[in-house]
Order: sequence, then C-alpha cells, then structure tokens
Amino acid sequence: MITTIETPFTLSDADREYINAKINDLTKFEKRMTQVNVFFKKGDGKIPDSVLAEIRIRVPGSDVFAENTEQDALKAFGEAYNAVKRQLKDRRDQLNDHRSEVKEISAIVNDNM
Repeated sequence: MITTIETPFTLSDADREYINAKINDLTKFEKRMTQVNVFFKKGDGKIPDSVLAEIRIRVPGSDVFAENTEQDALKAFGEAYNAVKRQLKDRRDQLNDHRSEVKEISAIVNDNM
C-alpha cells in the first residue's frame, strides 16, 4: 500500500507517524487498499485560518473519500479519518451481509434436496 501525505505546511515527524499509524489501522477493515492519499489545504473553507483535510483511499470498486475542515490540522484529519473508517466498516458489513444471505440460501436449497 502506498501512502502519500501532502501539506502546504511542515508536519512534525511525530504527526506523520501518527497519520501513518492511523492509516495502517484501516487495514483491519479493508485489506485490499492499494493507495491512500492524505491532503491538507490551508484557508480552504468558511472558517478563517482553517485547515481542510482530505483522505482518499483506492480500493477495488469505488474509492472511499472524506474531508473535514477545522482550525487544527490533526483534528481535521481525525474527523476525516473517522468518516473514512465508518465507510470502510459499512463496505465490509455489506459484503459480509451479502455473503451470509448467499450462505443461507445455499443451506435452504441443500436442505430441501
């Protein structure tokens, strides 16, 4: 998995490690992630001196994307991270629910034969 972090300002090494650790935790919910892009933009939004954090995750099918604007870059990242995590959990649950319905139908068909 390739992770890129782009910022118009300097992030400390500790902040970069924190972001990378959070991104690596997402593999619990989706192991097929191929690329993760984290973008920060300054002054983008209605709040003066705000920071916009965007996270885009490339997975088979459609990408997972979330963004958030806050005064603090890591807080904006945290909120966007929570949204992406929720989307990945929902995708995983949909796949598992779909598979369980197929298993139930197979069990019914096999029991009736």
